[in-house]
Amino acid sequence: MDSDNVQKNLPVFSKEFLEEHYRLYPAAHQNKIKEIEARMLKADTTIVNPTYCHLRSLKKEHTYALNSVKLHEYFFGNISTEKDSLPSPELLNMMELHFGSIQEWEKQFFALAMCSRGWVLLGFDLDDGVLRNFFSDNHPEGVWSVLPLLVLDVFEHAYCAASPSRSVYIQEFIKCVKWEAVNRRLNVANEVYKKINEIM
Repeated sequence: MDSDNVQKNLPVFSKEFLEEHYRLYPAAHQNKIKEIEARMLKADTTIVNPTYCHLRSLKKEHTYALNSVKLHEYFFGNISTEKDSLPSPELLNMMELHFGSIQEWEKQFFALAMCSRGWVLLGFDLDDGVLRNFFSDNHPEGVWSVLPLLVLDVFEHAYCAASPSRSVYIQEFIKCVKWEAVNRRLNVANEVYKKINEIM
């Protein structure tokens, strides 16, 4: 978590608030992952049912906790308030190609953040090689073959204690995007996409 680069005059993204968020959610869920994995090793694999069985319940909660950790790590990794943080020319070009402009991308990202119950993200679709915005109401939801580039936590715990409203929180987040992290993720996504196309 890059909390040292976060301005302390923004309560939502203050070092103290982010560290408390980190402690209560991904850190706690990391402990639960270990517990669930230990229980799965002992789970009965002979009594199974799609409506309910012990293994199914454990695996569902395992996915919940695992995605919580992963999404929070992306979220904390793409927050900064360095004034020289800018999208790379490649990212800007892709945003213009797939959204019309960075302004149009931001409008859609903001709107999805206002209507999502959990997460909103800009992702790189490895099947089509395009950028798309996605939202998820809960940790287990998502789209396969998509690499997250920019992730925002919009669960109420992320902003209610420090922001006057969700819209203010989203506006402050967009100001605090650590574009260098997003640019690096895009470079990796492009390399993975090229490799996949070479293999397929």
